[in-house]
Amino acid sequence: MCKKTKWFICSILGALAFSGNIIAAPVDLNTWVAESYPAVSGFGAGSWAVSSDGSAVYQGVNGQPTLFYGDFDAMGTKVTGTINVTGSDDDYIGFALGFNAGDSTNSSADYLLVDWKRGTQAYNFGSPSTDPGTTADIGLAVSRVTGIPSADEFWGHTTLSAGSGLNELQRGTNLGSTGWAAGTSYDFTFDFGSTDLEVFVNGVKELDIAGSFNNGSLAFYNFSQAGVTYSAFDIDKGSFSVPEPATLVLMGIGLVGLGFRKKI
Repeated sequence: MCKKTKWFICSILGALAFSGNIIAAPVDLNTWVAESYPAVSGFGAGSWAVSSDGSAVYQGVNGQPTLFYGDFDAMGTKVTGTINVTGSDDDYIGFALGFNAGDSTNSSADYLLVDWKRGTQAYNFGSPSTDPGTTADIGLAVSRVTGIPSADEFWGHTTLSAGSGLNELQRGTNLGSTGWAAGTSYDFTFDFGSTDLEVFVNGVKELDIAGSFNNGSLAFYNFSQAGVTYSAFDIDKGSFSVPEPATLVLMGIGLVGLGFRKKI
C-alpha cells in the first residue's frame, strides 16, 4: 500500500501508466468560420448561427454549397458529433475533411466531401453556371473535390469541365442508397489520416477509403438544405503511452534522489 511519500511516488508512476487512454475535448464552434461557394440563381450563401455556449450550430438557408470549418487540422484526429435536420426539403447535408480557408475560390483546392442526400433529384442550376443539369442520387457518399466545382457538379458528384469537379469515391455500405430522415439525430465519427478515412454513422462503419489526402479542417456542409443542426462535437487530443519498465525504475530512483527518503 502506498503511504506518505511512497504514496506520492506511486501516484506519479500510476499516472504515467495509462496506455491508449484518449483525451476527448469538446469542440468550441465559436471559433469556426463560414464560407460559401458563389451564388447561383435563387441560391444564396449559407447562414450559420452558433449557440451561446459554442456546442451547436444551425444552418438556416436553402442555398448554394456552404461550409462551416474549424480552427484545427482534422488529419490525425478522431472527431465525433451529431447532426439533425428539422427543416423540410430532401437535399444535401454533410461534412468536408481537409478543407482550407479560401477553398471555395481556390482553383487548386483538393479535399474530401462526405454528403448525404435524402432523395434522388435531377436539377439544372441557373446563371452564372452554364453547365447542364445533373442528377443527385439518394444516399451517403464520399467524393474528392478539386478546384472550384459548379453547383451542377456538386449536385451530381461529377466533373463537367477540366480542372474542377467531384470524383465520387465510395457510397455508404448501408446508407449508400438510403436517405436521411427529418427529425432524427445521427451520430457521426470521423477517423482521418493522410492515407485513409473511416466514417461511422451511429457506430456502424459506412465509408472506408484509402488514398493520399491533404490536411486541413473538418467542415460542416449543406447544399440546398435549410434547418440543419450540428451539435456536441468532440475531438480526440491524443493519448498517454506507458514508459518502459527501466524508465519507471529510473524515475523512482530519481525521485528518491530528490529527497523522498522518509521511512514509511
